[in-house]
Amino acid sequence: MVPILRHLLACILVGLWATSSVARAEKFYPDDPLHSTPKPLAVQSLDNRKIDALYDFIRNSARSNPRPRVPAGAVNTLGEVPDSEWFTNRHGRRRMTIEELRRGPGNEHPPAPPFVVVGAKTEGITPGFRIKDAGGRLYFVKPDPISNPELATAADVIGSKFFYAIGYYTPENYILDLKSSQISVGKEAKIEVSGRSRPMTDKDIKIILGNVPARRDGSYRLLASLAVKGDIIGSFTYEGTRRDDPNDTVPHEIRRDLRGLHVFCAWLNHTDAKGGNTLNAVVEEDGIRFVRHYLIDFGAILGSDSDRAKDARFGHEFIFPEPAKALKAIAGLGLYSPAWERVKYPTAKAVGRFEPELFDPEKWTSNYPNPAFLSRQPDDEYWAAKQVMAFTDEDIRAIVETGQYSDPKAAEYIASAQAIRRDKIGRTYFSKILPLDHFAISGGTLRYEDLAVKYRFSAERQYDVSWSRFDNVSEKHTALSGESSSQLPDELRHAPQGSYFAARIHARGDDRKTVTVYLRKKDDTVEVVGIERTW
Repeated sequence: MVPILRHLLACILVGLWATSSVARAEKFYPDDPLHSTPKPLAVQSLDNRKIDALYDFIRNSARSNPRPRVPAGAVNTLGEVPDSEWFTNRHGRRRMTIEELRRGPGNEHPPAPPFVVVGAKTEGITPGFRIKDAGGRLYFVKPDPISNPELATAADVIGSKFFYAIGYYTPENYILDLKSSQISVGKEAKIEVSGRSRPMTDKDIKIILGNVPARRDGSYRLLASLAVKGDIIGSFTYEGTRRDDPNDTVPHEIRRDLRGLHVFCAWLNHTDAKGGNTLNAVVEEDGIRFVRHYLIDFGAILGSDSDRAKDARFGHEFIFPEPAKALKAIAGLGLYSPAWERVKYPTAKAVGRFEPELFDPEKWTSNYPNPAFLSRQPDDEYWAAKQVMAFTDEDIRAIVETGQYSDPKAAEYIASAQAIRRDKIGRTYFSKILPLDHFAISGGTLRYEDLAVKYRFSAERQYDVSWSRFDNVSEKHTALSGESSSQLPDELRHAPQGSYFAARIHARGDDRKTVTVYLRKKDDTVEVVGIERTW
């Protein structure tokens, strides 16, 4: 055959194959729903990319309006987030024990004296230093503000354990009780002062510790964060992707685990949720090098702002307020006083400014706009609210106690406030959609649970169900007349293997909020393969 004709025929065959492949595209595949993503592709060495904090602040502060509605990515056919290098389902999927909650990302590597300082900085919101302990392990050490002992150290430990239990990757954080006699300066230690690096001296340590609240016995309470394993390659942004990472394919602003993070940050009052408080690390598991994504630096959660008690405005307004709010304040000539200015906070310095009564999940804000947070939709919020509601009062108290507050009343207040904020989150986001969940087939019936009823946010209600046969290729629904209960229709029960059906459910009197459950016949059983929600 003439080469050019052979090439032309090959192109035609490829085109026909591509066309037929598109035509045969299916909504559900045999391995759906996926509960974990496939093994990551291997990466080689990647550049360390740092986020310019000022640029990030200015760029994102210019956009505070919600983004156009776009369905979430990084979800399975059930609308859940599968386990990945970004997020691993923990407490929301399988209840962790109290001991597991207290352990968090790890508690078997507490810093052991003597300590050697290997570097320090005197600038930034929370100046600190780096130490190596007797085991040669590297820790990043930060103090409490001298005005508020226990405030930031407790917040950082508590935050690492809550976010870990939810599903994120976080560092191991410890409360370090340090005596001056246990620490010395390493020969190669450097300190950054006014943008310049110079050899560090014992005097520098005394200056740093002079700004740390001292206990009666002369010891110091510090936060020691164990260095994350792997090759650090900077932070991740809350939009776009990292092009040199073959596994980073879903734009960050539409990832459900990053959109839903807004709800978790609102619950814990993590107002400093930004790219600069994240970390990418190249790790190796099973012989494959890949990027794992971490949340770090939780000193600005609860009532803490790392170097002081949190400003009363934080969580209620952006640092640069929206124009309408700014004009209202100007028009008020100083006489207008927003509700957050009138809140009475606990006097305990370890608590800072953290309260549950004024908290409104819908109005809560981070310090400045976050692209993923602005992109969230009601089903993203619902997914996150389910995770929050999984924490019982006992679970919350167990994690708060790891902050090692010297005053039991401080721990009790914070745990109580979190429980109230938890319930507000559930009540708010379970009302925006029809919160039916835990679908299963039992006794020839499609069974499910209304989470709003379970948590007593709603009274018992009745539901209407409409059934249809579903074509997995054309995605066409063919109604099954006369079927309106949760009992599996006869046509479904007698259908051949591989057949698909759908049940559309809505609460009686409200057909806007629906849940469509997709079912598949497999090996003489019926399995739930997909869930879609409207609101």
